[in-house]
Amino acid sequence: MLLRALEEDNIAYYKLVVDMHYKTRIQVIVTYCSHIEGRKVKKEFARNMRLIREQFLQVNIEHY
Repeated sequence: MLLRALEEDNIAYYKLVVDMHYKTRIQVIVTYCSHIEGRKVKKEFARNMRLIREQFLQVNIEHY
């Protein structure tokens, strides 16, 4: 029973981390477009966009 509870905790933790990573990626894209490119992008469109490594590094992550 304890093993089952630990497995469920691990699954819940994994889902939380994946969701947090996804939301952070979307917010970085929105921030990049607004601060670096000077254009406004809604989150619904940012979901289909991708940034390269150098673009990610241009976004100041101290605010997150």
